[in-house]
Amino acid sequence: MVKSSKPGKQRKEQYNAPLHIKRKRVRARLQLDKPDTRLAGVRTVTIRVGDTARVVRGDFAHGGKRVGGKRKADPLSGNVIRIDSKKSRIFIEGATSTKSDNKEEGLPVHSSNVVIVKLDETDKLRMQKLTEDRS
Repeated sequence: MVKSSKPGKQRKEQYNAPLHIKRKRVRARLQLDKPDTRLAGVRTVTIRVGDTARVVRGDFAHGGKRVGGKRKADPLSGNVIRIDSKKSRIFIEGATSTKSDNKEEGLPVHSSNVVIVKLDETDKLRMQKLTEDRS
């Protein structure tokens, strides 16, 4: 945990943190499409490949010039394909841009700009830890 009150030292500590700690910081808000009583006390969750995320901030949230979208467009939702723990970015299905040679390239989205709308429930240990009693 960061002990300094100086913002510069806190940023330095975050940047120089080991990967196993940076990985746990790739977290997002949990706003399920269908409410689940088992996850009533869970507010945020560490993002994993296979989770379904909805972009709530940035060009993919409402269309934009960068992605060639229309204004007031619906937010992008898709499965998480890859996670970049070093930069706290995630790659989502459909979050792509066309390169000059007409190849599709995935665009990274920061984990703070998404909400998780569906969890990947294949990992029994993860679900057990999320649903256990917190009283």
